[in-house]
Amino acid sequence: MDHNTSQDKDRNMDKDETYEGAHPELQDLSFPRTDNMLYSILNSLNQNIANFNAYLKFKNYISEDTLNSELLKRSMGIHRDFSALFLHTKEELVFIYPELLEKAERLLFKGDAGVDFIKYTCKMNKIINDYKLVLYREGYLPDFKRQLILTDT
Repeated sequence: MDHNTSQDKDRNMDKDETYEGAHPELQDLSFPRTDNMLYSILNSLNQNIANFNAYLKFKNYISEDTLNSELLKRSMGIHRDFSALFLHTKEELVFIYPELLEKAERLLFKGDAGVDFIKYTCKMNKIINDYKLVLYREGYLPDFKRQLILTDT
């Protein structure tokens, strides 16, 4: 489409008319609204970890090809989500928990090729649990258990 044809199309449109594009049904979709990006990342991370553990639990009932494919997808999702969570929060935690952050950084960004990704992801899940405890402790995320105890009294 040349430049003149595009301008003519714009001029022919009424002011109240909207261009629907190739997929008009997608116009009604609203963007997700999250108050806190950390909740969004953590939700995705928790879901990927739960799915990874579920596939591991039922590995004897799933074909090896399907299992490997699904576990690899979940492992990559966990890595992606934890990287995002780590990069969003690490700056303020560096001086408080340097050993944990160094360990997490080494695991995230200096992995070796050919490593068994199941063992790798299990190691990562242990660090993620420690990291989530740190986030709760430092006030990044509310401790819902404590809130429930306080509201019961």
